[in-house]
Formats: sequence, structure tokens, C-alpha cells
Amino acid sequence: MKKFSLLLLLSIILMSCDKSDDATGIKESVEFIVHENSALKISENDFGTFVEVVDGDKLVFEYTFSKASDPEVADSGLDQYLYFELAANTADFQLTTNDFDVSNTYLRHSCFCPVTDFRRATSGEITAQKIGNLKWNISFEVAADYTINEGEEEFSGSIKFQNSGIFQPQ
Repeated sequence: MKKFSLLLLLSIILMSCDKSDDATGIKESVEFIVHENSALKISENDFGTFVEVVDGDKLVFEYTFSKASDPEVADSGLDQYLYFELAANTADFQLTTNDFDVSNTYLRHSCFCPVTDFRRATSGEITAQKIGNLKWNISFEVAADYTINEGEEEFSGSIKFQNSGIFQPQ
């Protein structure tokens, strides 16, 4: 009986070592990154708008959230991206809707949805406190409105997300 109890306890411990973030077994990851001596390169083609971090003289802030697909739900995966750039000597800051053009604030919501390319942020707020060398505590709530035409039909909507975390070099 002791061997059975020990085996049962060991099994429970091993099963509790799952790397998933919740009881569903679906894995999530979040990254808050600052790129020093960088810039954003915005490019457009037939498939939409794309954002790339390249060498430059600014600070680029990058947020990435990924949620793995649930194998029991079709098209359930989700990725979110937020990029913006500021001057290299930036300390505390607050960006609002009027600042998003200057800071090249772009977001992307990648899922089984009609809009999967990057969109310029159209509303929201990004607030930051510098807490160390190349380290900021940032909270954001941003949105990008969109309108797409499919033949004679027009679809409008908004991509929205919010989060907060410590942005620092990787």
C-alpha cells in the first residue's frame, strides 16, 4: 500500500509540472523589449503594412503576446504586437492619440480574423516610468480602427488590447 501511495504521489507531482499557464493546457508567452540604437522600418506591399526593427538612433519598444492554439478549437491561436519608437534620451513619458504618428505606434492582432497586418494606432494611451538604465515600467491601452473592402462589402472594426510590464533589453 505504501508503494502505491508513493507512486500515486509521484504521479501527481509529475503531472503538476506542466508548462502551460492555465488548467486548459494552452501556453502563453509575453515579452516586453527595449531595442537600443534602433528604429522602425515601415513597409507596405499587396499584403498590408509591416513593421521591422532596424539599426538606428532611437529606442524601439516592442510588446509581444502569444497564445498557442487550443487543439480542440479551430483557429484559436492569437498573437499581439505593439511597436513604437522614441528619442534615445527618453525618460518618463506619456503618449496619447496625438503622439502616435510621431512615435510610429503600430499594432497587430494576428489570429483567424479579417485584419492581420500592422495598423497605426488610432486611439489610446501609453504611460511609462523609467525605473533604471534602459528599463521602463509601461502600461498601455491602444486601439487601431480599420475599414476593409471585400468586393461590394465594407467591414469596419477595431483592434484593441492592453497590458503592462517592465520593458528592458532582451
